Amino acid sequence: MKSLSPLAGKTILIIGEPGFLSDGAKQALIARQASITGPIVVSTAMECLSEGLEFEAAIIDVRISDEAMLWLNEWLETRGIPFVFAHDQRSKAPGGGFILSGRRADIDAMITALFGPDLSYYH
Repeated sequence: MKSLSPLAGKTILIIGEPGFLSDGAKQALIARQASITGPIVVSTAMECLSEGLEFEAAIIDVRISDEAMLWLNEWLETRGIPFVFAHDQRSKAPGGGFILSGRRADIDAMITALFGPDLSYYH
């Protein structure tokens, strides 16, 4: 039987500090049949991307430096890889954006942004 999850079989790269991906968020992504790489810190992510790390989408901690954010934005957009910037539910990030948590609504919002019918934006 074919899975109905848009994440089925896809590798999601998580870029952020080790605590960025909670156990609940990780389990919610895995429950939707995604493979998870990370979280990896920005400097390591930039190195791995340059060396050809393979993945279908990325979730990036919104608290990374502006310089890293711009580099990642350009790198991912050039390759047509969908990505979103998010913050974890514990952080005091500015309002708006995506929340990386185990809550169904939070995960579904990111899935729609990454793999939904309107792929005219990447973040």
